[in-house]
Amino acid sequence: MRRETAVITSVLKDELGFLWLPVLIKSALKKNRLLKDTKWSHDRSAEGKFARRLSILAALYMILKERYDQGTAFRILGRIIVPVGCCEQWQNLRGLNVGDRRGYERLKAFYNFMGEGGSGQFVKRRLSSDTEGLVQYEVRECLFARFFKEMGMLEVASLFCKIDRSFFPTAIPDYSFSRGDSWENSAAYGKDHCVFRFEKMKEPFDEAYIGETNLLNYTEPEIQLLYEQLDLSYKSDGEKIGQFYEYVKSQIRTDDLSKEPRPASVVQKRGRGSNHDKTVLFMALLRASGIPCRAHFVEEGGRAEAFTEVMLNGRWLKVRWWTDGKKGSGVFDSVWLDDISVEKSEKDSGDLGVFSAPEDFYNRASGRLQSQR
Repeated sequence: MRRETAVITSVLKDELGFLWLPVLIKSALKKNRLLKDTKWSHDRSAEGKFARRLSILAALYMILKERYDQGTAFRILGRIIVPVGCCEQWQNLRGLNVGDRRGYERLKAFYNFMGEGGSGQFVKRRLSSDTEGLVQYEVRECLFARFFKEMGMLEVASLFCKIDRSFFPTAIPDYSFSRGDSWENSAAYGKDHCVFRFEKMKEPFDEAYIGETNLLNYTEPEIQLLYEQLDLSYKSDGEKIGQFYEYVKSQIRTDDLSKEPRPASVVQKRGRGSNHDKTVLFMALLRASGIPCRAHFVEEGGRAEAFTEVMLNGRWLKVRWWTDGKKGSGVFDSVWLDDISVEKSEKDSGDLGVFSAPEDFYNRASGRLQSQR
């Protein structure tokens, strides 16, 4: 609950400015009135307790719709629900201690857990396929759909579907996740059940290039909030890479000469950092999207230069933060990303800086950036 409250506060401050506190107080008062005439009001079971947690979101949604419009209210609520949900799912997965397991074993361990803890304990599930190549199951009586439908705002339940789309590709990278032939195969869109379909990837890759590390800590709230803010759910990998790159280049200022890279969450919170820090944040965003990447540190002209290799369409592409010693600029090395072709950007003063590092920095940094097994 503490993390949930912190995310709500952070998003409302960013979206509403000085009005965030009155809106939050009004929502806290309204949630009790919303629950009063529902079956959840006096339900003391574990399901009832879980459902009452959702009441603050329902109240906030109604107030935001009154103040703005439905589209704005939906967008703001998404910035809260998806990061909080992803953080909770990562916490659940880490609690299972299955970090050394791959693919099918990890997926089944998480499936079994969700039948006993979290929202999964309040639904009915049926496995229609349970093989290493394909795991598929149906969920009926989705609690989120039932609760928000009773509140007259079923569309809010679809935001919880976005949690699955953000979480599973990175948490279970050996499998592609879908809802079958449509992302709307879900109770949030009026269907009688939700489809969960996991197909084993045909092209295996080293999970070291997608795992979380102390530096690439993409499950932290700062990174999950940023990921949701960028609104990348329906974009291709090429578009995501380009947007991550532009965000780091334009929004993270270079104002120090630090020799050791900081964790991605710290870089995002500070809004500034070294060339190495930019590499760390860029890579954390890539891995949060399930896009494999790896870091390289080389010496050019007596300076340390960092660049990232990104896996796209089956091949490694170089992306680096480049400096000419006088002015800084970003460079994609003439790489085509779907419909995006990015070459040398405009020179701009001070966006990227020049720094130096001890001789052994490159090996130490590279080791820390790759997955720690």
